[in-house]
Amino acid sequence: MIPVDPGDVAAVLAWMAHIRPSDLAERFAACGGFDASSYLPCPPACPGHIAAVDGSNAEVLASGSFSVAVVRAVEVTYLGGKRAHAGESPLRAFRIGPERENLAYADLYAECFDGALPARSLENEDRSEAAATLRDTLEYWVARRLAESLDAGDVLLLDGALRVGHESHRPVLMDILRKAAGRGVLVAAVTKAAAATWGNGIPLVPAAAALARRLGVAGPWYLEIPATLGDAVRHLEWDFGATYVACLHPGSPHPFKVDLPVGTSPDEAARTFSALAAYADDGRVTGYPFPLFDAHRMAAITADQTEFVKQQVIGALSGRGMTEREYQELFGDMHDEFARY
Repeated sequence: MIPVDPGDVAAVLAWMAHIRPSDLAERFAACGGFDASSYLPCPPACPGHIAAVDGSNAEVLASGSFSVAVVRAVEVTYLGGKRAHAGESPLRAFRIGPERENLAYADLYAECFDGALPARSLENEDRSEAAATLRDTLEYWVARRLAESLDAGDVLLLDGALRVGHESHRPVLMDILRKAAGRGVLVAAVTKAAAATWGNGIPLVPAAAALARRLGVAGPWYLEIPATLGDAVRHLEWDFGATYVACLHPGSPHPFKVDLPVGTSPDEAARTFSALAAYADDGRVTGYPFPLFDAHRMAAITADQTEFVKQQVIGALSGRGMTEREYQELFGDMHDEFARY
């Protein structure tokens, strides 16, 4: 086996040394102005409902010029530690390409959002990004319905961040947050793997955890991050979240980045994090809100499901006279042949 170039390994190790300095906790405290009092306790308590939304997408077929993706979104609602309701969108299939703009996106958007048309079309150039936008559209549709039906003190829990990835979703997320605020519904978005950094590339979440350990702060806790601390430039027209780091259980292996809507009051933040902590004691994912875990498991489009849809499509194509040779000419992948040897 050919070894990796030692210079390349040294470059990686040098970067790791930069993001893991020996004085990480002290530097984080100094840059953020943090001390032990900055870490606020969040004792578990959730008197109302907590509803989680997640979605999934998977590629069913891919040719050189276009692909077919399936997407769906789900919601699960808990009360008193038990699942009270669960629902899912239909499993939708969309062709992505070869046109520059996705022809189905405007119809899906109008279907989900009261006939409105997207302010910007969806481009097909990056197929994975296009599929993610189609999935996000269904997630926002489900979240919007929950924002209209949950009651004051309930929690609407989203996967990811309170930030849109496509311009057309900006008014949708704004509407969700506006409806939730009007009904007194608390909103939070939890990121499983945060990309947020500070200090020229140092990961934010591990730094907050390091300082908590140095100060002897035990979970559950949450820490508000000043908007000026992060490396990224915040674009308010895209980003609607105030950033927090939270350790939601004493036994959590690590904290998570959590977004709350900009303008959330201290009392609302305290109630939100206490609600999340109340649902963070599942031994499978200790420290992670298990309604989101449940939604993720329910939303996931498995390989078996993808293959089932693929065979449905192949059967329909066969019924229309497509031969095996014609199918392979369109969708055959030489990597499948390479893998045989």
